[in-house]
Amino acid sequence: MVNFKLNAKNFRDAESMATAYLTAYFGNSEIEYPISPFKMLKDEGVDFFIRNFNKLEGVYIPAQSKDDIAIVGINAKRPITRQRFTAAHELCHHFRDADKQVACPMGQKNASEYFADAFASAILMPMGELKTKVNEYKDVNGNVSFDNILKIADYFGVSFESCLRRIAYKIHAVEGDIETKELRKRIRKYHPDNKRQVLGMSHEKLYSDLIDNYVEQLRFTPNRFAKYVFENNYIYNDSRMEGLEVSLEEASEIVTDLRNNMQNSEYCAEENEAYLSVAGHYLMYQNIFELPVKDTLNVYDLFKLNKDLFAYYPHPEFGGNARQNNVVISGAKFETVDYHNIFVELNKVNSDIKCFFDTRKNIKISDYIKHVVKIHHRITVIYPFSEGNGRTARAFMNVQLVRAGLTPFYIKVEEKKGYIAALEKADTEKNYADLYECIFKVIIRSHVELSKNSL
Repeated sequence: MVNFKLNAKNFRDAESMATAYLTAYFGNSEIEYPISPFKMLKDEGVDFFIRNFNKLEGVYIPAQSKDDIAIVGINAKRPITRQRFTAAHELCHHFRDADKQVACPMGQKNASEYFADAFASAILMPMGELKTKVNEYKDVNGNVSFDNILKIADYFGVSFESCLRRIAYKIHAVEGDIETKELRKRIRKYHPDNKRQVLGMSHEKLYSDLIDNYVEQLRFTPNRFAKYVFENNYIYNDSRMEGLEVSLEEASEIVTDLRNNMQNSEYCAEENEAYLSVAGHYLMYQNIFELPVKDTLNVYDLFKLNKDLFAYYPHPEFGGNARQNNVVISGAKFETVDYHNIFVELNKVNSDIKCFFDTRKNIKISDYIKHVVKIHHRITVIYPFSEGNGRTARAFMNVQLVRAGLTPFYIKVEEKKGYIAALEKADTEKNYADLYECIFKVIIRSHVELSKNSL
């Protein structure tokens, strides 16, 4: 909005500037919450990128010429609520500081930074709507409890702390001591993140919004660097997730030897059976990243993956064949499909895969990824193979992503607990929100790792 940008420096306070921008941006349209600062950046012609910063929340890089575009960098290591806040913060710099590069360090603020923070708060939590929510939740004394502030924060897509401070200092609707240090102590004692988990809250919608406004950045074509990352980091982490005790250095050594010697590698010998699945992982990803990328997809690609997984075992014919007996999985929250019905169920899954894959260009990217996640869960329940179902199903998610031209991912060992808990929630409650959020987060993380040489 050129006219708004020309007048942005004339505003003396951030609250009125945010109100004016929201009026200009939405016009007569009803505002839907949570507001998307990522879409606002895009609509203002600003490209944004998620990257790992050690000491910065974000950075604003102005256009260098009329033919150039402004760029915003957002810290990948921060929570989604903070990333949204940073996006709105950098939008303020785009309006008021378009003639200079601005780095936004953690914990260090000048007058310009304080102004941009206030603008971000007012954009994401417009005062009129915030007062409406406070009136909805306030008690007889006009105060809002921490539990209800958590719900209000979720409604606006902001952190508990930022919402609490805005209600405490702007509306004065928080009971008790709200002096800065004391309020910080109260927040720590309350444990908002734990409370969110207990209440079953998810940031899935916030990640969906980020993903849908980050489509071009998530576009992916297999390349040598990506293959290197997955041949090493993926194989190490997925092997560890399945209980194989292998270090990152050992996994890299195995992959290097396989790359050079293939079936003649010392790790393909029968006496090194513990490492044979690592060799199988390597072969799977040689095929997943093969060029040109196939433009077809069906559930029976699973069988090729499972065959590759066991290709270096003493009896490779074991891989790629459906199980011939019923199994009970220790600790599982579900019953696997009767082995007589494996292909009946896979055919149902295949119909859904073909439908979504054929219409992928006409649906939101977040919806396509959600479909991939749901298919992954259904395959874990079908449990088509005698061994290697988890590794095969996770690899098949990447087949679906790569063939759709999207960034593949891997789950780190330290992320396993959350991933398993999310799968179990889908098993027992048919609630996929946590699983969607888990996969959205690791896709963004993988994208950042595969983009280290840019920005």
